[in-house]
Amino acid sequence: MRTFTLAFLLLPLPGWCQGPANALLWRIEGQGLPEPSYVVGTVHSKDARAFRQVPQLLGVMQGRNAIAGEIDLTTGPPVTHLMADRLMLPAGKELGDFFTAKELRQVHKALGAKMGPMAMMADRMKPFFLMAFLTEATMKADSSMVLDQYLQVKAKEMGKEVLGLETVEEQLAAVDALPLQDQADMLYQTVRSGQDEKMMDRFLDAYAAQDLGRLAKLVAKGNMPELMGEKLLKDRNRVMANRMDSLMRGGRTILFAIGAAHLPSGGGVLDLLRGMGYQATPMLEPHPAGVEGKH
Repeated sequence: MRTFTLAFLLLPLPGWCQGPANALLWRIEGQGLPEPSYVVGTVHSKDARAFRQVPQLLGVMQGRNAIAGEIDLTTGPPVTHLMADRLMLPAGKELGDFFTAKELRQVHKALGAKMGPMAMMADRMKPFFLMAFLTEATMKADSSMVLDQYLQVKAKEMGKEVLGLETVEEQLAAVDALPLQDQADMLYQTVRSGQDEKMMDRFLDAYAAQDLGRLAKLVAKGNMPELMGEKLLKDRNRVMANRMDSLMRGGRTILFAIGAAHLPSGGGVLDLLRGMGYQATPMLEPHPAGVEGKH
């Protein structure tokens, strides 16, 4: 089973109407914290462009007690065999139930080209996960690990604690809250557009440049249903911000590494943390390793 996290789905998400300062890494201070924690926006990708900020992040990580991702990716396959059925459609349902015959042929063709042997299971899988596999298949594999997992593995090698802000069950529940027809409509839109690779290249170029303004414009071109945006982004933003607050108040200094779509204004984690009384400052220049102090 492939690594599961909603961070891998680089789809247009609402809430990116305003681009904050051009920075992916933010220092979090205030509320009596003796030392700052940090939030960095990541992408669930093996493309080399996703890794350009790694030296800066490793330097920051050296001075923190822990790293917290959306989920802990270091403890083995996040989706166990017992949970694998959650990726599948309900009994009696097949992918063809949500498409016309012509649409289904287009979807099958795209899945066969991108998923290889996995395409044999496509007719029984929920459209959301098929969309995620298609998205992942458009990315280059310059690294053996996606960025999120790489940072967590490096943290463990440094002797740091690795935490998850969500559980796999919570992420699966967020997907289950989305109507299957809405999922199918988004899958077909992805297949029909035929722009996946070009869009992903533009997205990763903007990410490598830490250009959140450009990222905002790219993702604003999408048309995700409102309910999907609520369940996959806004609801999860609130959960993650509250758990960040609890962890920081517990005395640990942490590098929070979460999907970049969770950062911008309009209900993003940075705004939510500010609403709790924290200061969020963009780190516009890389810091040499170790300058933040070691714990």
